[in-house]
Amino acid sequence: MDLTHVKSLLKGVLNIYSVSGSEGELAKYLHGVLSSSGIDSWIDQAGNVIGVKGRGPRVLWLHAHMDTVPGFIEVREEGELIYGRGAVDDKGPLVSMLAAFMELDPDVKLVLTLVTDEEGDSKGSLTLIEEDLPKPDGIIVGEPTGMHIAYAYRGSARVRILCRGEGGHAAGPNALNNPILKAYDAYNGLVARLGNGQSSSTYTIVPTVIRCGDHPAKVPEECLMIVNVRIPVNSSCVELKSTVNDLQCVYIDDCLDPIVADVNNPVIRALVRASILNGIKPTLSRKLGTSDMAILARLTKNLAAYGPGDPSLSHGPVEYININEVVKASEVIKTAVVEFGKLIKAHNNTPS
Repeated sequence: MDLTHVKSLLKGVLNIYSVSGSEGELAKYLHGVLSSSGIDSWIDQAGNVIGVKGRGPRVLWLHAHMDTVPGFIEVREEGELIYGRGAVDDKGPLVSMLAAFMELDPDVKLVLTLVTDEEGDSKGSLTLIEEDLPKPDGIIVGEPTGMHIAYAYRGSARVRILCRGEGGHAAGPNALNNPILKAYDAYNGLVARLGNGQSSSTYTIVPTVIRCGDHPAKVPEECLMIVNVRIPVNSSCVELKSTVNDLQCVYIDDCLDPIVADVNNPVIRALVRASILNGIKPTLSRKLGTSDMAILARLTKNLAAYGPGDPSLSHGPVEYININEVVKASEVIKTAVVEFGKLIKAHNNTPS
């Protein structure tokens, strides 16, 4: 698929606004793209788009997500750059995978899984692992890695700080029994217990939502703060909960463990070889964010994340991707599928 076709496909998906929970129109579009090419495909109960092609007993999944965070960004071109919400996370990587999938005639069974709600509660991926699909021997997860090969992601927890007080007049006797102050005390307690850094081996603790009060002269009766906690690769949800379980007003509503894949697994080896064959120096990396890799690890430990795009632009007010990088990543993925088939075949032929 040449640059013109890839650009058309990318602009097509970017022009469909698909915030988490509203992926239906994009799913129909992608299903139509696959069906018009004669590829066996369908939309499942979670709204995921599934495509299957290829042959052989071994199975490789190509996995990406259709949803984005909220915040409309006008789709436009500036030279080689394509702007739009999701250009980086995750429609650029998705299009790289889709273009590769449509062109390949692989010696492995190839399953394309384009899922819903990755930016939310991961309903799409959680549904996939319960469905009757060919069980993967490996998974390439489409994420904006800057074309690095990502083998580790931090975990993530949604922490709810909910504090209550008696309310009343801002000059009254209950003014200091203020749930806003309690909420900030609870946040500072989280930071004191966990630390707050910006590396794969540290916690990152970021308030993202706060709802308190309804009048400038009235002490509120309740304050809600939502805090996003990223869990380092050497920790876990169990450890997080045990560390903060005695803090007042603090509740962990949702938690996903970090994931660290074996750097010698066949998916990573295939991506390394594919990068070299396409003139790219392979770089392995650990990511600061979180992805559905941790959920997909329940199916196989042979996995890695890969895709075009500068991850620092994810979720931001300005999001763009270089179309040449999307095309190049698609070529690497095609080569990686071939190399994965060779590695798996060689492994199967090794005497026990």
